[in-house]
Amino acid sequence: MVLHMVLVILSLLPLLEAQNPEHANITGTAITNDTLIWLSGKWFYIGSALRNLEFKQAVQKIQAEYFYFTPNLTDNTILLQEYQTSEDRCVFNSTKLGVQRENGTLSKFANKTDIAPELLEEFLEAVRSLGMDESEIIYTDWKKDVCSQQQKQREPERKKTEEGP
Repeated sequence: MVLHMVLVILSLLPLLEAQNPEHANITGTAITNDTLIWLSGKWFYIGSALRNLEFKQAVQKIQAEYFYFTPNLTDNTILLQEYQTSEDRCVFNSTKLGVQRENGTLSKFANKTDIAPELLEEFLEAVRSLGMDESEIIYTDWKKDVCSQQQKQREPERKKTEEGP
């Protein structure tokens, strides 16, 4: 559900640009192999700012979440393995994402549980430039992460999937 929300939100960013030319820094950019390689690895969900009440209520249940992105450069897909702590339990999800290179949307994910102040400020500026208030941002609480232990148990399976047959 959250992955779906993230993808919907990311795919709508170019539309926000089309509606308001004041936000020139939020544009779609072609996705290259270098972009996919940069995305590969472990990323952490830090927080989001949403106006849609349904999405906001769903996101408020997330206590902690991280992802593994494993791009396949030849078939334009990314294997996404998601570990989400929600309501004090871990939920694992694995899916493949299609990559549309020509009209790709760029977004920032965190690759550690804390974020540099300058990156946080950049995120806050983007939120404000969209007419949203900082109070609308919902952050995760990494002290409540229960997925780390489960992820350690799945690590051999994940590495086998990455290596292939």
